[in-house]
Amino acid sequence: MPRISQQSGSALRSALITIAIIAVALAFAATLLPRGFSDDVSRIGQGRGAIVLVHNKEAVLSLEMMTLMNRVRGDYEDRVEFLAVDEATDTGRRFAAAQGVNDSVLVLFAPDGARLAVLDSVRSEADMRAVMERYFSQR
Repeated sequence: MPRISQQSGSALRSALITIAIIAVALAFAATLLPRGFSDDVSRIGQGRGAIVLVHNKEAVLSLEMMTLMNRVRGDYEDRVEFLAVDEATDTGRRFAAAQGVNDSVLVLFAPDGARLAVLDSVRSEADMRAVMERYFSQR
């Protein structure tokens, strides 16, 4: 009858502990990632303002605008829907065509769904906060 040495049991235990530590580290890292944006444009006009990024994943400006939206989202998400439509999808193409816009722009909507503005010049967090205050400040 072969005997299993204590050393092989120790190696298995070490491997399981290592796997558990890696799993916990990955789970923690996942909580640090920004939340994604919905592409559900049916939320526009449902009683809250909305800001929609027509996103092009290959455009640096579009990625920067998404980062800026993430930075201000926590301060405004109680009254503004933050949406992003990918211009490479049917939803994104239909939205852009209906609004008459290209990619890498922000389209802002009032709570009743009326279009407020189309912006392509938001380049800093200060710019984004100024836009949010101008169009979505609490009144």
